[in-house]
Amino acid sequence: MEKSWYHYIECGLPAVYLENGFARDSVDGEQCVGVDSVDQLHRTIATTLTGKSTALTGEEVRFLRVEMNLSQKRLGTLLGVEDQTVARWEKNSTPLPRTSDVALRALYLESINKGSVLSSLLKMLAESDSQQAMSKLVFVEVNDRWQLSA
Repeated sequence: MEKSWYHYIECGLPAVYLENGFARDSVDGEQCVGVDSVDQLHRTIATTLTGKSTALTGEEVRFLRVEMNLSQKRLGTLLGVEDQTVARWEKNSTPLPRTSDVALRALYLESINKGSVLSSLLKMLAESDSQQAMSKLVFVEVNDRWQLSA
């Protein structure tokens, strides 16, 4: 019997197939597919991408960026490039430099390490649409130690 894999194009990657963990259904004559535990599947795909020995493709760069919930601008800022450079990498019109490739993989892996400081910073970046500068920083000395005033 031939396997009936599902070509999971919804993730944006051209070569991802599911052997199981999905259900095909027909709703009002339309074929639908439901995928189990999509978040966990995407994390598995992303960690697999970070471990591959070949350079990341544009689609893979986009997948990792989206998984980190970062805009092209934010990722560009983190990697020290313009947002248009990130866009060109994602379109495969400009090659991704090896250092940026390695940095992107490390950023993703750090983003899923919930106990890390970098993970917290990446989460703050991803959750805020605009960076708002603090108008005033007030510090107080308590028991010979400086701290931010409440």
